[in-house]
Amino acid sequence: KLIHGGLRYLREGDIGLVFEAVNERQLLLSVAPHLVQPLPFLIPVYQGDFPGLFALDLGLWAYEGMCLFRTPGRHRIRRAADTIALEPSIGRDRLKGSLTYFDGATDDSRLTLENALDAEAHGAVIATYAEVTGFHFADGDQGRIAGVVVADALGSDGPRPAARVRAKVTINAAGPWMDRLLAMSTPDAQAMARVVPAKGVHLVVDSRRLPATHAVVMAAPTDKRVVFTLPTPRLARAGVGRTVIGTTDTLYEGDRDRLGPDADDVAYLLGCANHYFPDAKLTPDDVLATWTGLRPLMAPKQSETNMSAISREHTLFAQPGLISVAGGKLTTFRRIAAQLVDAALKQLDGITVRPCDTATALFPGAEGITADEHGVHGPSLASLGPVFASVDAATHAHLLGTYGSRLQSLAPYLATAGGSARIDPELPFLTAEIDLAVTEEWAQRLDDVLSRRVPLALWARDQGLGVAAAVADRMGDRLGWSERRRQEEVSHFRQVVALSRQFRSVGAGV
Repeated sequence: KLIHGGLRYLREGDIGLVFEAVNERQLLLSVAPHLVQPLPFLIPVYQGDFPGLFALDLGLWAYEGMCLFRTPGRHRIRRAADTIALEPSIGRDRLKGSLTYFDGATDDSRLTLENALDAEAHGAVIATYAEVTGFHFADGDQGRIAGVVVADALGSDGPRPAARVRAKVTINAAGPWMDRLLAMSTPDAQAMARVVPAKGVHLVVDSRRLPATHAVVMAAPTDKRVVFTLPTPRLARAGVGRTVIGTTDTLYEGDRDRLGPDADDVAYLLGCANHYFPDAKLTPDDVLATWTGLRPLMAPKQSETNMSAISREHTLFAQPGLISVAGGKLTTFRRIAAQLVDAALKQLDGITVRPCDTATALFPGAEGITADEHGVHGPSLASLGPVFASVDAATHAHLLGTYGSRLQSLAPYLATAGGSARIDPELPFLTAEIDLAVTEEWAQRLDDVLSRRVPLALWARDQGLGVAAAVADRMGDRLGWSERRRQEEVSHFRQVVALSRQFRSVGAGV
């Protein structure tokens, strides 16, 4: 959930990646201010640490210079006393000082969603849960891809009808599953590309157990990997205290469709947090929620077991009618997309298009919105109309940071029975957001809503289990679900939550 240049990549000499990332960060702060906001970072430095304060200072001058110092604020060297004043819970023993600087934070699910909304507004057709089961080849040319064969991934247990989607160029941006799809297209796929999935785990704890106002950059005591302790300013502005610890970076060879943290992941992250915040004394019982993902890294030319050493640069693979991509960072998604479209246009003879404008085009919810490290600024409650009269200031802050100028689209749903009520009393998410997710944001499963649209699975103390049945009923009323389907959706969501808690099945020592 970070939009950042990757300061550690500068230390590793990956100058090109850092240059791209810091400039894309600045661009996203401008075109999606409601979804990408400045986040202050702090690097504590202790006696014996390498690099020290002076070297880090030089590195940050270079880091900021790569985007011509167009940053929310300049970095600063802090003395030990000033560091403790900024982060009172930080370990004090042998603390020399710190450096503070700015990067960005986002809601990655919302960032993805608004890209899809914008694509639809420009003529795209969005088909969620359309599973690619094979490729369609051009008549008389078995080497050229002419589209895909898809099936409804939410179909019944019986045979699923397949549909053929024709395309002059198909783009395979399936992330960790890129090579699985590539293998359907050519018997030489393994020779072309191989994804090495890197597993990343994050933990969520109550901020009263681990308070942090900065994203604290930590070097894990066991292997010196960079790990962050992240505040959640979006929630904090709505009166909710959560802190995130992450991430791991390990080779994953298991089922890519079934992913969760194990006891070693949790012990590693808690051990790192307890090292830098010694009074916290966190245990696995303090973990409220987790999330786990896979980075689709490209296999290096030589065997490499240190996942952090594998480049985060993206790679494109082109064959007739098909372009595949893997690698890359969330921060550089727009640049990757522009390169993919350029590659596709090379295969489309005689088509004239206007120049790419995504570097300046605002996201759907960005009109009239500004943001800084103190929050998102936009339409006042008074200007939104009487239907928003029941919305409190904390919820308004949440809505601005989630929908930006799109929050007006909530109006008809707020007017429905129970629409203005909170789904969970502690969290700012409203029942109206369920209706909006189903009607306008393609939510088709309970997991779509509770994990990504209104993510109680990440932030609620019970991860949304207590309201799952009620939310399924609300969705079912709009989607025409049978009672059986409602029960199946609740059961599926419980399985999702159970997977995120699988580390509890065995003891996790810290």
